[in-house]
Amino acid sequence: MLAAYLGVVLMVAAAAPPAPAAVPSPAALPDRPLSLDDCVVIALAHNPQITASQQGVIAAEAGLTRARSSYYPQLSLDSVEGFTGSTLGNADSRQDLDLTARLTLWRRGRAENVAVSATSLHASELGHVSTVRDLVQQVAGNYYAVLAAHELLAVAQGGVESAQSHLEQVKARAALGAAAEVDVFPADDDLARAELDLIDARSDVRLALARLKNTLGVPPDTALDLAPAAPAVAGEFPPLAEALQTARTRRSELMQAEAVTRASRYAVTLARIGRGPLLDVSAQYDRGYADWNALDPAWGFLLTASWPLFDGYATRSDETSARAQLSRSEANLQQAINQVGLEVENALVEAERTRERVDASAKSVAAAQARLAAAEGKYHQGVGILLEVIDARVAVTSALANQVRARYDHQTALVNLQRAIGTLAPPAAAPAGG
Repeated sequence: MLAAYLGVVLMVAAAAPPAPAAVPSPAALPDRPLSLDDCVVIALAHNPQITASQQGVIAAEAGLTRARSSYYPQLSLDSVEGFTGSTLGNADSRQDLDLTARLTLWRRGRAENVAVSATSLHASELGHVSTVRDLVQQVAGNYYAVLAAHELLAVAQGGVESAQSHLEQVKARAALGAAAEVDVFPADDDLARAELDLIDARSDVRLALARLKNTLGVPPDTALDLAPAAPAVAGEFPPLAEALQTARTRRSELMQAEAVTRASRYAVTLARIGRGPLLDVSAQYDRGYADWNALDPAWGFLLTASWPLFDGYATRSDETSARAQLSRSEANLQQAINQVGLEVENALVEAERTRERVDASAKSVAAAQARLAAAEGKYHQGVGILLEVIDARVAVTSALANQVRARYDHQTALVNLQRAIGTLAPPAAAPAGG
């Protein structure tokens, strides 16, 4: 169960880009009933959301490499071959080969440019963590939905069997003269309604399986056999203040928003530097071969300064835009803090509510079954009416269905609570990048 992984920190994807995973064939799935952990591993390997998220991280890594490139020596080879002259009739051949080595020793704004790319990469990595956790939460919800749908199907089948038994009993009693013929009609109606519930339950199973397959990234015609879920682990929920504190340090969305804000601050500094003066200190060595044979070496140690006196307000607009983006990032960060607080409190309330519903639904089932047994006993003794038996049968079916929903709603609520406070993690068997 995912609760076993409570408190495990989700690691970021490895730097090496994995090859896009092929959609698995039914034969590629484990040859056993799939546990929740199995489903998570399959989804992390094949759901396209993960591939798209990983490519975002790879693109950010490339951006950081590009920003750092000016710290390394630059070596270029240029070749020119052709004709030059003032007129077509007076042309000279030109054959040049230049090998140039250049090293930028210092450039104003270079460190800030690297910082922007580094924080952007960090934000992308945290975004990938959020994508993984969202997928784990989605898989868990769909997994429990399938198990619940199967159990609700069994409840509906039991309702049909109970209604069918009552109808046969009524017909037998009517044949013996112990019951009126009109009693057959409400029994027939009860059976028809039970069969309608069974039809809906079968459809719900198919739809729940389709949603799970889509989340796993497997073909729609894949046959899935799910293992029973481990029972929920009873325990106390953390107080709201403690849960909020955990979320503030563990929710990747908050850390991502903070990283984006830092990157925006660096971007404002870069935009301000862009208004001048622009300074560059570099060293250069050049070996030129004119006409392919005359060596013409040259070296230089250069200090370059430039100042855009008027550029149509381009640099001023860049700074204005960067400052607006910073304000937006700060607002988004505060919004993320508020949203996480709301999600934590909602998750705590839902976990507590569903746990109480599990206990209450068990009592409801016991009471409904006792009521049905009493109604059937009275009817068999001739002191009860069939409508009381039918109402009791419907109440038992409804109570059993509510009990199934309550159990799996509680399982789902526990997963959502882990997601809200930032402790939801995939199993250790998940592939790199998850």
